[in-house]
Order: sequence, then structure tokens, then C-alpha cells
Amino acid sequence: MRKISKKHVPGANHKTPDAMDDKMRESTNLEPPSDFADPRLRRGFDPVAWPLCNGNSGPVPGATDLYERRCVEFLAAYYRLNQFNRRLLVARQNSAPDKKIRSIVARINAATVALEKLEDRYAPMGFFGEPVMDGVFYRDIVFVRPELPRVYPALQSSHIAIPGLEQIPPSELCGPVKILRVGDGKMDF
Repeated sequence: MRKISKKHVPGANHKTPDAMDDKMRESTNLEPPSDFADPRLRRGFDPVAWPLCNGNSGPVPGATDLYERRCVEFLAAYYRLNQFNRRLLVARQNSAPDKKIRSIVARINAATVALEKLEDRYAPMGFFGEPVMDGVFYRDIVFVRPELPRVYPALQSSHIAIPGLEQIPPSELCGPVKILRVGDGKMDF
């Protein structure tokens, strides 16, 4: 029996099915992970680095609404970036050694990658936050709430209710029909 070697073939997928299943489960999970901890509840929380949520202070700690929990998850990611950006500014102002600055930049990069993964996780459902910047700081995050699915009836009626039709004199209802198209999907007869 011939032994097959596992050589690297460019373009081939060498991940195990279990690893791919885990990745798919992770990417289809549309709620914050069970081990997520709100940074506002931790000792040493810095409220100055916490961004606003849609122009307001945001959901209360321990919120149970799924939309609010997602918002807090994003706010926590931007909070982390604000903390690292402030550390970087202070380090540069104090002429810190290059090694320390590179370390902070690496942390900013890791936090940015984590934020991008978070965005990728919620992108399929249309949930994301648009940051409002003040220099290098994230001051407000404006969230886009996904639209609920629209349910259309299987059969659509051909009857159109026209309010006030009974008040039009019968003499006015004779003649050719004129349809005027108006924006927002409305029609005037």
C-alpha cells in the first residue's frame, strides 16, 4: 500500500471538517458570546474612553435585549481601541522608546482585527455600527438595526381602498381613468 504524503498544495483547503464546522458555527452565531463581560462592570473602567451609543449613553449594564447586547459588544471593542489610542498618544508625547510604541501599535492592530471579526460576524444580518470620530478617538457609534423580514400574503387582493371615494359625486366618476404615479409607491387616480 502506498503512503500518501501531505504536501502543501497552493489553493487547497487543508482544514479539517471539524475546524470548518467550528468556524461556521462561530460565524453564524448572531448574539454576543456567553463569556462576554461588559467592561463598565470591571474595576478600573474609564468612562471617558467609552463611546456614546446613537448619541446617548447607551444600554444599561446587564441589558437583556439582544439589540442592546450587540451594541454593548461593539461599544466594548471601540472602548478598547480608545484606550490603546490614548496610550499611544501619551507614549509619543513622553518620547517613549520605540519598543514600547511598537507594543502599543501591535495591541491597536489586535484590537482592530478583533473589531473586524465582530463586524464580520454580524454583517450577514445587517447589523453594524458607524463610528463618529474625534481625531483618533471613537466618540459615538451610530448603529444600523437590521430590518425585520417582511411577510407577504400568498394572495394579494385586487381591491384598493380609496378613502373619501363615497364623497365624490357620481357625475365625477365617469370618463377615462387617469393614473398619476407618485413617489413612495403610492398612486393617485
